[in-house]
Amino acid sequence: MIKSVKNFIGLALGFFCRQRKRLLVAFLCAMFLLIAVIGGSYYVIDPYKKFIVPAESAEHSSVGIVLGSGITAQGKPYNELQARLDSAADAVNNGVVDRLILSGDNRYVDYNEPAAMVEYLSSVRGLPANRLQPDYAGRSTYESCERAAKVFKVDKAIIFSADSHLPRAIYLCRHFGIEAYGIGSKVEANNSTRREILARVKAIYNTELVGERTILGDPVPLN
Repeated sequence: MIKSVKNFIGLALGFFCRQRKRLLVAFLCAMFLLIAVIGGSYYVIDPYKKFIVPAESAEHSSVGIVLGSGITAQGKPYNELQARLDSAADAVNNGVVDRLILSGDNRYVDYNEPAAMVEYLSSVRGLPANRLQPDYAGRSTYESCERAAKVFKVDKAIIFSADSHLPRAIYLCRHFGIEAYGIGSKVEANNSTRREILARVKAIYNTELVGERTILGDPVPLN
């Protein structure tokens, strides 16, 4: 057994020595491609920052969209999500938006982001139920935007999310024909920078090549 392992290592080292130039070129090409893909996604999505507006100067929109970002095992919003909900509640109270779509993940029986969002806005922020529209199939930003356009028939909206997330969210919603703007919150997830790098590449892939398998259904126009 030990002899076989030594032989394998010897063959591998021999192959590497003979092919090191080709392997180096292949590695450099792969790194260049990766950098190009990531850079390209930022080149496409970064300009959508121009649609992020200060809360105090935002124009009225009948609909706001709060995008989920995680809840605890006890069904409470994480700090990042709570910051989004607080911004949205302030916008409702200040007359900036009339109604909120609360879009999050509910693919598991014991995990219900929209219900947690409704509970927080109702019990903590005191918003009436007729201002809140849960969206139980917003499993990703792409799906939340597609459902807003195709299920809830939204054509203009203000999105409430973290600053780092908003350019991608606005890009995706505008891809589906929604005149989207954003009001950002400063509370970010610990891995937001790393997550956003991959998420922007995925967003371009989904819009330009293969979309996600969004769960749609009968239209639910907002009153």
